[in-house]
Amino acid sequence: MKILKLPFAGLLFCTVPFWAGCGTSDKSEAPVSLTWEMGASDIAPGYYENSFVLKNISDAPLPKDWTIYYSQLPRNVKQAGNPAVKVESVNGNFFKMYPTESFTSLAPGDSMRITFLCSYKLDRNSHVPEGTYWVAATDGKEGKPLPVTLNALGLPSPESLSGYPDAVKIYESNLRLAHAPALKQSDILPSVKKVTPAEGGVVLDGKVALAYPGEYAGEARLLKEKLSALYGLEIVDQAPVTIALETLADKAKAVNDEYYDMVIGSDRIKISAATPHGVFNGTQTLLAMLKDKKAPYRLDAMSVEDYPDLLYRGQMIDIARNFTTADNLKKLVDIFASYKMNVLHFHFADDEAWRLEIPGLEELTAVGSCRGHTTDESRCLYPCYDGGYDPDASTVGNGHYSREDFIGLLRYAAERHIRVIPEIESPGHARAAIVSMKARYNRYKDTDMEKAAEYLLSEPEDTSRYASVQYYTDNVINVAMPSAYRFMEKVIQELAAMYEEAGVPLTTVHLGGDEVARGVWLGSPKCRALMKEEGMTKPHDLAEYFITQMAGIMQRNGLKFSGWQEVALGHTEEAHRQLRTQAAGVYCWNTVPGYDEVVYQIANNGYPVILCNVGNFYMDMAYNGHPDERGLDWGGYVDEAISFSMLPFSIYRSLRTDGAGDSVDLDKAEKGKTVLTAEGRKNILGVQGQLFAETIRSFSGVEYLLFPKIMGLAERGWNAYPAWEKLRGAQEQQAFDKALALYYEKISDMEMPYWAKNGINFRLPHPGLLVKDGTLYANTAIRGAEIRYTMDGSEPTVNSALWEMPMKCDASVVKAGTFYQGKASLPITLKVE
Repeated sequence: MKILKLPFAGLLFCTVPFWAGCGTSDKSEAPVSLTWEMGASDIAPGYYENSFVLKNISDAPLPKDWTIYYSQLPRNVKQAGNPAVKVESVNGNFFKMYPTESFTSLAPGDSMRITFLCSYKLDRNSHVPEGTYWVAATDGKEGKPLPVTLNALGLPSPESLSGYPDAVKIYESNLRLAHAPALKQSDILPSVKKVTPAEGGVVLDGKVALAYPGEYAGEARLLKEKLSALYGLEIVDQAPVTIALETLADKAKAVNDEYYDMVIGSDRIKISAATPHGVFNGTQTLLAMLKDKKAPYRLDAMSVEDYPDLLYRGQMIDIARNFTTADNLKKLVDIFASYKMNVLHFHFADDEAWRLEIPGLEELTAVGSCRGHTTDESRCLYPCYDGGYDPDASTVGNGHYSREDFIGLLRYAAERHIRVIPEIESPGHARAAIVSMKARYNRYKDTDMEKAAEYLLSEPEDTSRYASVQYYTDNVINVAMPSAYRFMEKVIQELAAMYEEAGVPLTTVHLGGDEVARGVWLGSPKCRALMKEEGMTKPHDLAEYFITQMAGIMQRNGLKFSGWQEVALGHTEEAHRQLRTQAAGVYCWNTVPGYDEVVYQIANNGYPVILCNVGNFYMDMAYNGHPDERGLDWGGYVDEAISFSMLPFSIYRSLRTDGAGDSVDLDKAEKGKTVLTAEGRKNILGVQGQLFAETIRSFSGVEYLLFPKIMGLAERGWNAYPAWEKLRGAQEQQAFDKALALYYEKISDMEMPYWAKNGINFRLPHPGLLVKDGTLYANTAIRGAEIRYTMDGSEPTVNSALWEMPMKCDASVVKAGTFYQGKASLPITLKVE
């Protein structure tokens, strides 16, 4: 569910500082430096050419016994002839280069070019190799890994790359936002359902009283903390204004458990609900109304009635590829809760790491949570993504949550009415667990063979040949081994124990289930025996066996299972009957053209569905095709407007533009496709955003990809039936444009200043540019932002010329950026014809 094609995106690579060289020096230093540069595209069908220039920076000739390792998002590597230095994949996204018999010693100061071909494409500066390091050998014994300086040259003519954002199309799109109405006090995100204005208002100044019954003590405490920290309001016993948290007098008014109403009068703000969660939602609305105000805070009198349309509004965070600390994850939980989101999907395990302590399976974190230089992965996993080679270093490649860390996270989230759903990726995407259990096997095999094999996930005799979409050849659990199910049940029971200790209910565990490569299990004696025993005829039968077995294990432990959409596809009717009743949620992600009907087919088939549309809600998709934008692009681009345009009950109309940024005929988009039935509509439980972390190298990068695009997710989960959903033609476009203009106004005036003030990183969109009749026009989607530009080919900075009105332009190139709240957008280039 992460990658249909190959993933090619990431953060900008920066030159890595290196420890001083080897040779005759007493210092430990890598004796070489590397320069990487792009060559021609399509040099062979599906391949591009690129080169490393290897330079000997030591004062001694370069010997033959060395290897340089590096990381890069997965691709095939091809070399012709008999190269002096061979480049090859180790596994997944980990590569190496080493001298062959053709290599001749490289003298001090000399360089050599290593040219080879890679598959797919490279159209982002962030896709280049990273994390280069050197390992020399003496008498067959490896020396200490040393970092290698890598100078990655930028891609030539970036504005000529396919997918580069079109400044003119951005300008034309921004014109739709020009006539947004003035914001009202109730214009918050997510939008409230019903507001009734009243006469008068209330002023919050200095001190405020807070009244509440004991059942709302938690909500009152959090409100008190926010009022004090964000707005300097002290909570006292008596004050001119009282905020009252109350139980709804007429509980029949509550549309669902999250309903609340709020009445703002002259000396009282009353928030009423039938549940603590409803009260919490009301407090978040009050806090949101204060965002753009200064003390003393005046609020107009009004009454609000509000509730979410969808009761599942989640965000998945991948901490396996990019380790995110518990404190930073709590920061995200707090932000999500402020936008009334209520689920954190905790993606703690994948091919590249296992991040949660499981008592009795210590190897999962002792080995599986570390990445570093290794030849056999007995101590740690191979480096990947960030390329770190030290398994003990404090990097985003290393780290895990202790049991206590996770229990603390559960309690923190529960106080904010956010459910944490853990995911155990299986049977695919399980490489970290498989390697860790091999390490456990090797640890005990000589002393206790039964214990060694107790939780083994792979079969030594398995000769299956396959490659996952991330190019792993050993990342799928052997589903014919009883030890695999002992492992899964052990982890599930330990998770349940953590939830119980936290005092938080656990109702489901997400089992993954996605992207099992073709060819898996075909060479396994145990799988062949199981297939014969059970009368199976094809590999999918084994996948069905796994998920039905796991559903039974979950049921035995008082839980329902969840999984990506593959867990509900291709089964026999007998299996469907079992799985429908035992499923808590099927997370439907694949909405790329040709696959988008699957979502409604699964809902119509009786499964509970969470909409995870890649085209709208995959936060790890790049904002656009700018070569310096981080993120993936296999599922298209996702920005804040695209997430906002998603329609839960009209998904075929959820993408308004194609990959080139051209408008889609929405009325044709749904013709001939699966219609969501009345029963199917009942099975749409909610929406979820995904943030897979292949391209992320820091927590700042997490925030950059989430904000502001997550605002569209929060809005659509709360308000699933926007005004334009049932309209068509010009009326539909006008209604959408009006709503989009208000949405951007909220982001500009309320959210971005709030984020800047509270240390939340976010992304600014490029400005739009147009040169017509020798006149330069510019605009931006962000109200109050500045547009700075240059006409001499230099990159715009905060000190560049300020665009304020249409002006004469006779330049051949205009570059511009958006500047706001101490942030700057990536620059955009317009070539004037």
